[in-house]
Amino acid sequence: MPLPLTLTFTNAGLARFTAAQLGNGADLRISAVGLTDNPIVVAPTLTALPGEFRRVATISGAQVGNNIVHLVVRDDGVNAYGFRAFGLYLSDGTLFAVYGQAERIMQKAAGASNMLAVDIAFPTANVANVTFGDTNFLNPPATDVTKGIVELATDAETLAGLDPLRAVTPKGLAARIVSFQTTIDAAFAAVGLKISGLVVSTRRVSTIGLATGGRTLDGDVTIDVPAATAGEADAAAIGTKALTPASLVNILASILARVPLARRVDTSGLAIGGNALTTDITITVPAATAAQLLAGTASNAAATPAALAAAGVIYLVESKSDGASRYRRFSDGSVEMMGVSALPGSEAAFTLTFPWPFPNACDGVFATIINSGQSNDGQSTVQEVSLGAVSAQLYAQNHKSPTADAAGGFRWFARGR
Repeated sequence: MPLPLTLTFTNAGLARFTAAQLGNGADLRISAVGLTDNPIVVAPTLTALPGEFRRVATISGAQVGNNIVHLVVRDDGVNAYGFRAFGLYLSDGTLFAVYGQAERIMQKAAGASNMLAVDIAFPTANVANVTFGDTNFLNPPATDVTKGIVELATDAETLAGLDPLRAVTPKGLAARIVSFQTTIDAAFAAVGLKISGLVVSTRRVSTIGLATGGRTLDGDVTIDVPAATAGEADAAAIGTKALTPASLVNILASILARVPLARRVDTSGLAIGGNALTTDITITVPAATAAQLLAGTASNAAATPAALAAAGVIYLVESKSDGASRYRRFSDGSVEMMGVSALPGSEAAFTLTFPWPFPNACDGVFATIINSGQSNDGQSTVQEVSLGAVSAQLYAQNHKSPTADAAGGFRWFARGR
């Protein structure tokens, strides 16, 4: 049985879901599934599925346990396509939730039907208010509360005993029993016993070496390994008792006392405190102060993160990239981000969704028009409307027509914290 896919609620979908939990009568009927083959960035700010090429209304679904919903999408259309992401639409057209991945989820041939069956893990434990359309062709996975399909475990999976999803067959159970019996037989064979029916009282548990207490099984058996005392360990004459840490105390002390006191522990580099073994030794590596870091002259102290921070040194903590997008986070909590985006075809407000959300807020977005064609006509600018941690609301304006100078979009740089 495949692992469930985890969907992301859109802001609109989460608001509708929350209203339904509060008993406000919100309609959470999933009426269609939209498909796109674009590698999308799944974000709660989405209101439509980017690059959507098909919307399928023949769907069926049901809750099968906890927050898991089994969803079946059937498309009998005579067309060929593949898709990497899909979105669930409510009956009023609201984009409810989205899932996407880099690899294609499914590939459909023109002469074939698309029967997509997925298990969806919603980010909440109560999805009873979510309903679906036709359930006549629903074939959910079996759980401890829902009847449905189940995958049979192999012998190896049955022997491992770790898979909570697959069902054990009589053949696999037989292999498990044989394995268990083999383990038990080996354990008893190690002490000279063999299981064949019941253990008879004439059997014995024997001992060798330092172990004592062997006897027949007509009563409880206690096996004992006697421990030597410190005096017996020092005398080194008894061969029927085992040494313990307590009995070795005098021997260990004698060994430690034999380290020549003329030996030294010396230091080099930034370490100090070397001395002969006539006394206890403490090795120290002095930590540099903020003043020493700023002066930059001390050569006998080590820099620490605390001293770097106190001296006002800002350093790179994390960096990542995705195509033309770049991200850098610094030790003072500031964040820099940059990328390339397209402009609307005409003067209009638009949303720039950041590839990675700022931890707290965006402080500013700075844009440069990409005039790749070196046009000398047009004067496009990108203006700020509002800023958020996840996205920025911008306005594209052209001060002279036409807008040929903005055919390459714009390069942006944002700072925040």
